[in-house]
Amino acid sequence: MSRMKKLAAGAAIGSTVAAITTLLITPYSGRELKQRVSSRKDRVNASQQELSTKIKAVSQQVQMTAREGNTIVKNIANDLSTTLGQFKEEIGPHKESIQHHLKEIQNSLSNLEEHVQTTKNTNEKIDKKEG
Repeated sequence: MSRMKKLAAGAAIGSTVAAITTLLITPYSGRELKQRVSSRKDRVNASQQELSTKIKAVSQQVQMTAREGNTIVKNIANDLSTTLGQFKEEIGPHKESIQHHLKEIQNSLSNLEEHVQTTKNTNEKIDKKEG
């Protein structure tokens, strides 16, 4: 049973129990009691109808909000996917250029290390000859 049906059933059962209890413990005459019960029954029915209408409206609003939220999430996912694809396309050439420059820097550092080592070795040989 859905929550709405359970709520409506609970309200109906509660109303019935309240009506029976009122009949059993009321200090009013039959005619007056009948009028009061009828009046309360009408108010309970009206309240129940109003509650049912409000529950349906809230249910419809929740469904509409869920649909809209789903659409928004899909749109955001599509936008992110498109943006990410464009970003990858835009950085592709720059990435290759950066990788090329990094290789050049590594080669330059290797050459510099070799030059420093060669200079150091040459200076050590000169120091040995002079010493």
